[in-house]
Amino acid sequence: MTDSTYVLPPGERITDDSTGAPISGATLYFYDAQTTNPKPVYADADLTASLGTSVVTDSQGYPTTNGITRTLIYVGTAPYKIVIKDSTSNTIATHDNIPGAVVSASSSDIAVTASFPVVTKSLNYTVVKDDQNSLFKINCSSGDVTLTLPSAVAMGNGWCIRVQHAGSANQAILATVSSQLISEGSKSFSTGYALALNGEDIELRSDGGNWNVVSHTSPFVKVAQGIIPITDRLSAPPGSPQHGALYLLTASPSGAWSTFSQHDIVQYHGGSAAWVNFTPYTDCGWVAYVADENITYQFIDSAWVASTATTSFAGRVKLADQTAQEAGTATDQSVTPSTQQFHPSAEKWWLKATVAGGVPSVTASYNNTSITDNNQGDIAATIATDFSSANWSCQALCMGPLSTQGRVPWVADSGQSAGAVQIVCYTVGSSSPSPTDPTAWYFSGLGDQ
Repeated sequence: MTDSTYVLPPGERITDDSTGAPISGATLYFYDAQTTNPKPVYADADLTASLGTSVVTDSQGYPTTNGITRTLIYVGTAPYKIVIKDSTSNTIATHDNIPGAVVSASSSDIAVTASFPVVTKSLNYTVVKDDQNSLFKINCSSGDVTLTLPSAVAMGNGWCIRVQHAGSANQAILATVSSQLISEGSKSFSTGYALALNGEDIELRSDGGNWNVVSHTSPFVKVAQGIIPITDRLSAPPGSPQHGALYLLTASPSGAWSTFSQHDIVQYHGGSAAWVNFTPYTDCGWVAYVADENITYQFIDSAWVASTATTSFAGRVKLADQTAQEAGTATDQSVTPSTQQFHPSAEKWWLKATVAGGVPSVTASYNNTSITDNNQGDIAATIATDFSSANWSCQALCMGPLSTQGRVPWVADSGQSAGAVQIVCYTVGSSSPSPTDPTAWYFSGLGDQ
């Protein structure tokens, strides 16, 4: 028995993809696969009644032997190519690498393997009918790549493909024709769907009128983490969102987000310049990482709760910076040794200087550079990290023996600046107080650095 197969199923006609009308006088040209070598076809399964290398359709679009007598068309086992042209020689369609007949086995032990070819694309491409069941790996590393789907009407119910983002950056964009929809659950996208991350993949199937998402797989790392990658938390759309970018909506969404609700996650689809929202349900436990804040959130009860710890919620503690310390109002941040001195209640500078033989020397200090002995009872201190202005509070004490008259420190007129202070010690209790060296000096300062 000769191994042969139909080119077209019995009764199938050549029709217009957009209207379904039969094409009269169309010519089917046959070639060896991937060549321009004409290939003979036959009117019988034994491949003995040659039809030559081309076949013409009648007024109803049926293949004929002579333009009138309808016929079936048979080929052998070798793959082949068909080029279909209308009566004016305009090319209607080209189909290449069409499998020929399956070779008969001599044994009943026959293995059947389905064909799911993998195709790599790095440039824009329009999908054709022969691409059914293909996996398109889209290398969009150099820029966005658009894969235009065929008409779901023309493909019919059940026709499907898979698409995978295989680039290091940019977007793999799925576009439709005739405003056909891509539906994923209850969400529909009118003119485009973007795959934004490497490894993201989607399977699409036609229902005869529009496209349906059969499966949508996130990148492997994202799946393993179970975390939704959020760009930012906002109440209004950003000026130039990226394809596929996700945002978490804060209170009173506005602009293009005005129809959405607080706590929704929204995604931008560049093909249609449209936003799609996803609403978390009570206690769903969704986890989202907000890149702009470097904080993880979890949906608990009916709201997103930051993973930062509070007095009522255990979690990650954010470290207070200088601004937070100076404000002194945060209740969800932790103080470190490098920032604690910035709090308004903290002393920013202090020192103890003892005097021996009329010469002062620093015994202990913080944030102090040096002291200068100006004269008896007159000392100046230079601060290492300055205050922000001269308007800081200076405290000073002078030590002396109990048997002597009291000693009182004075800040000299114009003797205080952001980075220094001059203090004079006077002996009190006499009719003419004069500068006197104390046994020791004690200084400290409060204020903004």
